[in-house]
Formats: sequence, structure tokens, C-alpha cells
Amino acid sequence: MSAVLDQFVLDHAPGPLVELDPALLRARVACVELIDALVALPDGDLVYEWNWDGNEVDVRYGFYRVIELLELAASESSRLLADSASTEARDAVAAATVARWELQGVLATLTDADLDADPGGGEWTIRQTLGHIISGQRGFALGSAWWLSVRDQPRPPGAQRPPRELFAGFPEEDEEATGSLADIRQKLDNVVDATSSRYATLTPDELLLNAGWSGLLVTVGFRQWRWSSHIQEHTVQIEKTLDMIGRRRSEVDWLSRLIAQAFGRFGATVFGRDPAGAAAPVLDRVARDLAELHPSIVAAAKAAVPPPPED
Repeated sequence: MSAVLDQFVLDHAPGPLVELDPALLRARVACVELIDALVALPDGDLVYEWNWDGNEVDVRYGFYRVIELLELAASESSRLLADSASTEARDAVAAATVARWELQGVLATLTDADLDADPGGGEWTIRQTLGHIISGQRGFALGSAWWLSVRDQPRPPGAQRPPRELFAGFPEEDEEATGSLADIRQKLDNVVDATSSRYATLTPDELLLNAGWSGLLVTVGFRQWRWSSHIQEHTVQIEKTLDMIGRRRSEVDWLSRLIAQAFGRFGATVFGRDPAGAAAPVLDRVARDLAELHPSIVAAAKAAVPPPPED
């Protein structure tokens, strides 16, 4: 993870570094694979029969069943970790986790061609917006590290900004979202994971330190909470761009996004809060359930068994 962060962050942002739980990574992989499989289904397949635990339901319910499993897992992990107190810094990272998965839910429904479709009117393409999101996440990490490094120095009057030379060699926004959609989605995960691992352990006193944002005097804590709202702000922008390029969202698109959002809420309950691995059985069960569910749902869609006639 540290490879995607500037060395200045590694040197000046406080530790300890939070490592990603391997069980959480396994659950994440299973969720991504499931979403990628389900999002390929056409809306017409939603009405076909799906056998769930010996019950004939429809493929549409398969999507909602996944959401139910993830919501149950979020509840279980929260209760298992009730004695593991959270912190404001960890909660801010959790909010960014939720926002990141909401964005990933949108991106999972797109194609490479959507990235560079011109919305007209000088508006950014989706690729440009993603470059800004990734660059912004790096910038929050680098800037906060600088404010932490000068914590004991008086603040001069005027605009509150780190020195320009701090960002020398910093990637340009148009360099942050190159390659395929899959490449960009992975880079987004890498950057959010890495920044989260460095900033989930900030202390209450560190969050209260003076800092800057857009020249304004704020706190380090303000900058930390800005992560999630910044991702959400530009997720809305991407949604608006999709309207501009005439990219209609299908019901399957919306359902797949709901699954991603549910996984984000689940993952947010665990990150940086489970050093003893108390929630690992829940994470492993989620990984197994998702890996088993998606072939079954896809097979039902392909079998195309129509629903029984209504009585």
C-alpha cells in the first residue's frame, strides 16, 4: 500500500500503520467478482426463476438476497466488535470507505468507452473526474502530513497553504486515471487503502491541529472528514456526466450499486478496529456466500425459466 503514497507522508504522518485484514480482502474480491458477474445481466433476466434454498424465487430477488446477507454481516461484525472502541479518525476513514464503495458501484456498471465520452459544454469526462478524485485523495494525504510536520509552528496570516515545492513531482491529474476502467478502479482502491492505513490512527489532539484547506484555516480533522464528501461530490458529478452522454442506467445497474453500497457499509465496520480478528469468521462467511451465490444467480438467468403463471 505504501508504494502509492509520497515519501513525505510516510515520514511525517503518524503511525502505527493499519494493515488490511486478509479476511476483508477475501470478502472484497468475492464482492467485486459477484458484482462484475451480475452487472452483465440484462434487465429482462430479472423475472426468471431462481432456486434459493429449495424455494422458487426470481433472479431479481438474488440481488436483494446479497444485500440482505451484507447487511446482516454488518450487524454481526458491529456487535462482535462492540468492545473495540472506535475513534474519530477511524470513523472518518470508515465514511471514506462507504463513499469509495458507492463510487465503485457506479464504476462497475460502466465500460471503457464511457470513460472518454464527451459530455460537451467543456464539462469533464468521467476519466478526468476520476483523475481528480485520485489526485485529491493523494493531495489530502500529502497536505495533512505537511500540517502535522509543522504542528508546533505559528500560523502566518493569509491563505493557509503548504509550500508549492511540497508538490514537486506530484502526478498531474491526467496521469492518475490512465489505462482501462479496471486499472483505474484498482488504483482508486490502492490510494484510498493506503491513505486510510496512514490516517486511521490519528489521535484526538492531532485532529485538532491547525491546517489549511483551499486557503482556509481548518483543522486536520476537517481535512480527514473531507475525504468522504469529496468522493461523494464527484460521484454525483459522474452521475450527471452519465446523463449528459445519454448513458441510461438499467435496473440491474441500480441493483448492482446497492450491493456495492451494502458492502461498503459492511467493510466500514471492520477496518482498523479488529486487531484480534474477531470478525474474521463473518468476513470469511461473506466471501463464501458471495462466491456461491453469483454462479447460481447467473445460471438461473441463463436458464431463462419463466415465472409460473399467476393464479
